[in-house]
Amino acid sequence: MEDLMIRNRIHRVIPIVVLAAYGWSQSVAQSPSGCTFRKVQIQTDYTSVYGINNKNAIVGTYNPSSSSQAAFILYNKIVTAIFYPGAAMTSGFGINDNGDIVGAYVLPGIGTPDIGFARVNGKFVSISFPGALSTSATGIDIQGRIVGSYQDSSGVFHGFSYFGGIYTAINYPNEPSTIVSTINNNGVIAGAYLDSSNLEHGFIAQSGQFTRIDYPGAANTIVSQVNGNGVIAGTYYDSSFTTWEGFVVVNGRFQKISDPAASTQTAVNGITDNNVLVGNAGYSGAGFLAMGCVP
Repeated sequence: MEDLMIRNRIHRVIPIVVLAAYGWSQSVAQSPSGCTFRKVQIQTDYTSVYGINNKNAIVGTYNPSSSSQAAFILYNKIVTAIFYPGAAMTSGFGINDNGDIVGAYVLPGIGTPDIGFARVNGKFVSISFPGALSTSATGIDIQGRIVGSYQDSSGVFHGFSYFGGIYTAINYPNEPSTIVSTINNNGVIAGAYLDSSNLEHGFIAQSGQFTRIDYPGAANTIVSQVNGNGVIAGTYYDSSFTTWEGFVVVNGRFQKISDPAASTQTAVNGITDNNVLVGNAGYSGAGFLAMGCVP
């Protein structure tokens, strides 16, 4: 579970809206027949894909060599490698429509923590929640509002937002641990929380109102992103975290997203307003871009 918390991400206690109370469908449709997947791999290096913007620029992480890790932007078939200055490893997790990215870096040394960063207009800014053991920045909207997750002094994960020099903690009400994945241009935040039984539930939040999202029958769910049209994208997992598949929610109906080449290991990490999906699958060393998968 901690690996998921490290990868992914309250202002006050507010009422919780549960999907079932609003009549959301609990049935699941399979991936449409026109759903096509294309591998995304930087050269022959191990590549992970974590986000995409509305210009179809992809952000992620790859290994240029066995001893290095870099963030990347892939746009119009051109790859831009990104190394945080002085870092031993750099990861890219989110990208906005201006081409600004967020992620995390690790300084040289054994046991050094993750520190978040933003690269805005080509300039780096370090992002570290006050008093945190570690911080990862995972999403940024077009206004430059940054979201992510941090680990407190007790090792517990919380979400956060950062804007105008101010950090704000984000915690799902009355639950022990929260991660935040992304924020869209409408201010909708996506993520997951861990309950007292150590089960993970997805959520979306806007204007102080949280909505829980659980894939039907799944042991664990995480919401990766909500696009500008309200389509929800995420991944669900079995109890052992050995099997996972992606999903989208359109007008309250769940749609499974599964790459035929890795039918039990497909994770959806991002979605554009035109319903282009990106993520990672269980084949060796590559992410994916998928089209035609959202009804």
